[in-house]
Order: sequence, then structure tokens, then C-alpha cells
Amino acid sequence: MTLGIVVGATGGIGGACAKALAGSVTRMVVTGRDQAKLAAVAGEVGGNVTPVIADIATDAGRAAILQQVEGEELRWLVIASGAPLRGALDELDPAAIADTFQSNLVGPALLLRAVAEARWSNPASVAIIGSISATRAIAKRSVYAASKAGLERLAMSLGAEWAPRGIRVTVVAPGIIATPFLGTDQSRLDEWVKERVPSRRTGTPAEVADVVRYVVLDAPDYLIGARIAVDGGMEATA
Repeated sequence: MTLGIVVGATGGIGGACAKALAGSVTRMVVTGRDQAKLAAVAGEVGGNVTPVIADIATDAGRAAILQQVEGEELRWLVIASGAPLRGALDELDPAAIADTFQSNLVGPALLLRAVAEARWSNPASVAIIGSISATRAIAKRSVYAASKAGLERLAMSLGAEWAPRGIRVTVVAPGIIATPFLGTDQSRLDEWVKERVPSRRTGTPAEVADVVRYVVLDAPDYLIGARIAVDGGMEATA
């Protein structure tokens, strides 16, 4: 029996990752905070899928995820959860700042610390969904960018720590991807994308998920602590 876990499967990218990885393990666990969305994702994935309501930012949420690991061999883990936060730093509510770091960095770090003691297959993989915001200075994204930068560096360092155990850790950093995070002003977004993204279009969750499937299942063992940007060429031309 092998187990795969997608944390944050109710998001556009997380759900796409779950579908892309369908059939790669004996049982898949998908987690999220919205029961209806989680049930829909589980139905789309099909097969032996266990939906678990869990918020990675909380002790109870992480415990619910860890409970699923007991007695099974963990083949892969994808952390695709995250909380967006926009606004100038001096205008943001202090509680919102703390919550963003808890959701995007502290929660994932504590979950990874906990699953370090699980029984992993060999080989095994961890894929962390980062963001190009981690490497770009964008106004009104300071807290979100800092949380994702911390998460990416955590993952890269963990790649070096866990490589001797046969657990490969990589980061997939999406660019401008068509998810609700982008907001509702589509005409303004299209104009911005045409000016700043070499591909001249937004990406899709499925395109990010294809890269996640590659790093989880098909990448060579020598790809350790790597960061792959799926951004239509934005970082290449920055």
C-alpha cells in the first residue's frame, strides 16, 4: 500500500495536482477546508480517494492529516495550500499578517516536521507549490511574497536534508495562473499579462500540475532542492 497526499486540494492548482497524480498510489488523501469543494475534487479524481477536512495552519488540521499516514507507506506529498494577502504593509491588519505566515509557512513547516517521522517509500517525493512572488518585488504583495519566499527556502534546504533518505524535495513556482486569486478585473489582467508575460497569456492549473507530476513521479533522483518556475517566461525576462 502506498499513500499520496495533496494538501490544499480545494484550490485550483491543488485540485489539478490531485487529478494529475491519480492512479500513482494505492490511496490518495486530499485535504482542504471546504467540504463541498473537497467532495467534488475527490469525485473527479476517482479511485481510492479519501477526502479530509483539514486546515494546515491549525494543530487539529495537521493532526487530521497525520492520522491518515499511520500504518501506510508515504510515496509523495504535495503542499498546494496557501492564503493570499494583498495590500500595503502599513494598511494590513496585524492579525491578517500573522494568519498569512501561519498558513503559508508555519503550518507547512510543522506538517513537514511531523511527517519526517512517517514511513516513506524509497524513492519518495515532496512537491511544494511556491510562487514567483517569492523572487519579485511587487507592490502590495510584501507579506504574501515573504511567506512564499520562506516556504521555498525551507523546501530547498529540506531537499538537502532528506536526499540521503531517498526523499526528493522540489519547488514548483507558478506565475500568473487562472485561479480565483487573480481577482475579477479580467480586462485589466489581460492587458497586464500581454505587457509583462512573454507567453502573452495566463497559465492554467493543469500546466502547473503537469510539472508537479513530473517532479513527483518522473524526475531523476539528481533533481534535488530544485525550483521550477511555471510562469510563461516572466522570471527569464525580469
